Amino acid sequence: MIRRIALAAFIATTSMVFVVTAAAPVYAQSNALRVDAGSGVRSFAGVRIDGAVTYPVTVMEQLGGSIRSVPGGAVIRIGGDSVRFWSRSPFFTAGNRINQLAFNAEEADGVLRIPEQFFVQTLPAMFGNRFEYRGGTLYVKGGTPVAAQTAPAAPAPADTNARPGERPTPTPPPALPNPNDRRAAAAPGTGKRIVIIDPGHGGVDPGSEGPNKLPEKQAVLTIANRLAALLRTRDYEVHMTRTRDTLIALADRPRMANRWKGDEPGALFISIHANSLKLPQARGFETFFLSDANTADELRVAEMENAAVKYEAKPKGNNSELDQVLNGLRNDFYLRASNDFAGVVQKQLGQFHPGPNRGVKRAPFRVLVGALMPAVLVEVAFISNPGEAGLLGTAEFQDKLAFSLAASVDTFFRENEPLWRRQ
Repeated sequence: MIRRIALAAFIATTSMVFVVTAAAPVYAQSNALRVDAGSGVRSFAGVRIDGAVTYPVTVMEQLGGSIRSVPGGAVIRIGGDSVRFWSRSPFFTAGNRINQLAFNAEEADGVLRIPEQFFVQTLPAMFGNRFEYRGGTLYVKGGTPVAAQTAPAAPAPADTNARPGERPTPTPPPALPNPNDRRAAAAPGTGKRIVIIDPGHGGVDPGSEGPNKLPEKQAVLTIANRLAALLRTRDYEVHMTRTRDTLIALADRPRMANRWKGDEPGALFISIHANSLKLPQARGFETFFLSDANTADELRVAEMENAAVKYEAKPKGNNSELDQVLNGLRNDFYLRASNDFAGVVQKQLGQFHPGPNRGVKRAPFRVLVGALMPAVLVEVAFISNPGEAGLLGTAEFQDKLAFSLAASVDTFFRENEPLWRRQ
């Protein structure tokens, strides 16, 4: 009884907080959700609200559920289970259990809309005996699903930042499909799409530490693992320079990336870090590409991240490598592509990040030297700022960062891949 009273009080408080908030703006149509309940594939257009792709709660009827409107939200019956959502709240209940999504459920044009995460991650996880998400389609088990590769995907409008696809599970990486499946999922003739994720620091190198004692190496590894899981379910070939708390030499990281890339032209390198300053009020996000620094602040960040070399038993690389990378037409292409990719990352992070957009910057980072592909280093927040350090320690903010970085990869491949493959 006490537990039920506490639950009711929590939900009532949450509902009051979000009901009084003004309606969120609705943006352009975005990713299409494909659903196969056994009688063929249906596509539901997504609408982006406050940076999140959402779908109407009525999708659940196609999945065999029933919907009942309640004040401030809706109740969904799935078999013998009830799931309740509240508008303008990231919380929902399944039975007496409170769950949280990375983004709010929202009401738009009189329809409650549920974040994409619920359909591609939560439903298959909570009701694994009923639903399965694979190959970009949500299947109802027990039906006769149409093959994902023959499903008619809804086109994405030209003005959206997201490619037709999914925002899947930020959980430990699932098993990769075989290479032939990945090639079939990509655009005809494009070959593999490879993403190398580089969680900064590690091992004896903790990076910076927040006022909450959160070490940078731990925060960025968690974000990197979530990003890797998302990209793998989108049929990217994903590699990580480290998957545990270990030290990897700065010069070895781009070399590893080049080895994984091999002869494939379609590859990206993302190094994930958290910024730090002695001024605790500094906050925000910024993305760097490899070049000479233009400002003192750009040089400061490069020197801070390059200082990790002191932890290496035998420092590798030297300043002459930077001069070599900055010369030559081919590497000039990578620099321009890296600049473009950094801009995409900043735009995506700016859709939800509470801190200021500090812009695209350039600096001589050792970890980017020699990467024969578009490569960026993203400072996702200031771990020296008490507020942003607190956010970096939460699963909700980590999910948002991973989702946004995955969307950046999708957007960049869609918009620039034809240019890469001519290099």
